[in-house]
Amino acid sequence: MKTKASVASGAILTLFVIGIFLAPSVLRAQQEVEEKPSVAETTLEQHKVRQITIDIIDNKVFGKVPVKSFHKKIHQNGTNCELCHAVKEPTAPPDTRNCANCHGTPEDAAKRTVKLDPNPHNSPHWGTELPCDACHKEHGKSEFYCKNCHHFDYQVP
Repeated sequence: MKTKASVASGAILTLFVIGIFLAPSVLRAQQEVEEKPSVAETTLEQHKVRQITIDIIDNKVFGKVPVKSFHKKIHQNGTNCELCHAVKEPTAPPDTRNCANCHGTPEDAAKRTVKLDPNPHNSPHWGTELPCDACHKEHGKSEFYCKNCHHFDYQVP
């Protein structure tokens, strides 16, 4: 009888010791599963990293001017300056009239953003006359011009 009891006690003690050492691993594995990003999140992150890598290679290795991802096709990855600047080797920002070739007139832009309050394309100070490149920067980070004085929460593409 003593041997059965000692075997049972030994087995329980062994399981207890194993549990002490395995519990943290099991808990960590469970947390990793719970915190694991979705397939969509992972794919979006991979795409973002891939695009940043391509941009760095384009800009540093091939000497191309950085271009917003949504304009890459029409700009031919930064090699078609004439489309916006109207010259092959630009030295100045494009004229707002060139933006209108694809995006419509400033009045058209104001109509598309009429539901925003205040309308960034029809301001009390400028009306529809503020040049597009005051906010929209094709070769750099865009910023909302009105934020120089006001506190609106707009994301500018």
